[in-house]
Amino acid sequence: FHYFLAAFQWPLPWVDGTTPDKYLDEVVLRRADALGGPGSSDVNGTLLLEVIAVWVITALCLVKGIHSAGKAAYVTVLLPVVMIACLCSVCVRLPGAGDGLRYYLTPRWDQLLLPEVWGLAAGQIIFSLSPGTGTCISLASYHERDYRGLFADGMLVVVSNSAFSIFGGVVVFSVVGNLSFTLQRPVEEVASSGEGLAFIVFAQGLAQMSSGRWSQVFAVLFFLTLFLLGLDTTFAVVETLQTYINDWIISRNPSARISARGNAARLVCIVCLLLLAGMPYVTRGGYYLLEIADHFIVTYCLTIGVLFEYIMIGHVYTAEQMLEDVRSATGVQLPKYCEMHLKYVAPSVLVWVILLLLSSEMTGTSLHGYPTWAVMFFGVLPAIAALSVAAGPSVQFRIRHLLWGRIYPKLSQWTPEGLAAVRQRARRGGFKDFQDVDLDQDDDACGGAHFRPASLQEGAQPADACGA
Repeated sequence: FHYFLAAFQWPLPWVDGTTPDKYLDEVVLRRADALGGPGSSDVNGTLLLEVIAVWVITALCLVKGIHSAGKAAYVTVLLPVVMIACLCSVCVRLPGAGDGLRYYLTPRWDQLLLPEVWGLAAGQIIFSLSPGTGTCISLASYHERDYRGLFADGMLVVVSNSAFSIFGGVVVFSVVGNLSFTLQRPVEEVASSGEGLAFIVFAQGLAQMSSGRWSQVFAVLFFLTLFLLGLDTTFAVVETLQTYINDWIISRNPSARISARGNAARLVCIVCLLLLAGMPYVTRGGYYLLEIADHFIVTYCLTIGVLFEYIMIGHVYTAEQMLEDVRSATGVQLPKYCEMHLKYVAPSVLVWVILLLLSSEMTGTSLHGYPTWAVMFFGVLPAIAALSVAAGPSVQFRIRHLLWGRIYPKLSQWTPEGLAAVRQRARRGGFKDFQDVDLDQDDDACGGAHFRPASLQEGAQPADACGA
């Protein structure tokens, strides 16, 4: 949002008497020298106002519920596609763009041996598609119950997500190649990752793409695209939380009515709580806290959370039942190997990725130098809390299944009503009243058979006393 507003200035502020990396550190973030050092807890007032503005925009777009979110999505989803297409048509023709594209599209098989590559790949897919967070499930729940297009919608989301990522990479590495050509440096030295790619490398590349105001136009288009994509993520998070709360209200009181006024009030509360949760990150040391949170939440929390979901679906709820639910809801009969995928293949792959990440953690230095309190409070503890919530439904489902599916049916047969029905059936089979019978005593006529309530089903017509 900051860069989108700054892009309207001419000359572009991140190349006007400074460099993009210094502009990011000294102007945008006002980053402290170290976490816990002098000034690291000071609030960055400009950044705070910009964060508040983003949450206000989010609340205004979602204030009328899922319908207003759907209308906003026409702008926040479709417009970035159009703008990326416009940028692509220009960027692929820049000098040096071919070198950047070759670097982007040429496989480097040795990288597959690096554990962090697998962790980043899993984090990318999990973060962009949002499995394990309930976002797609929450948004799809607003369809009519007889809607039959869920399977096609799911496939469209998966394909569109990956296609847009690949398409966006063409634009990014065309600019990186052009910057490499301009600076006369290898592409691998120019390429960066994370915020460095968008706000340092790409910002510098946009400024050097052309002379005059065209570079400003490209900068406005690019950072508007990033801003809208960020809004999409924010919309999904808020709408998912709101759906959870509404479902919880209805589950407690089925006659409750979700009014527009109540929905708006809950939206404001959610936005305010998320704004407060983000306050530590708008301090001058917030960049370091964000690195810690990103490392644990994306790398571990989401990956392990998805593993828990596979275990719950494949082994607790059962994969067979899930495939049957898909068939009944969409009319699509999935192949039998999908059952094996849910039960064994996907969980095994995720366990392998997690083990690779843990081994990399043992030898890596990604969080070395950060205070222990920061790693614990902004990384380890939130990850443990989130994973506990993720594992909770599996444990709760298993306990309920054991209690109500196995223990309670056996206990319920020993209620006075159940015993009265058993006595009546026993009399018809030739037994005396149970008050006169020792249930633990062997019956001579039955060869030592003991009374088993579960074997006396309603409507059974025994042929003799032993059958009874």
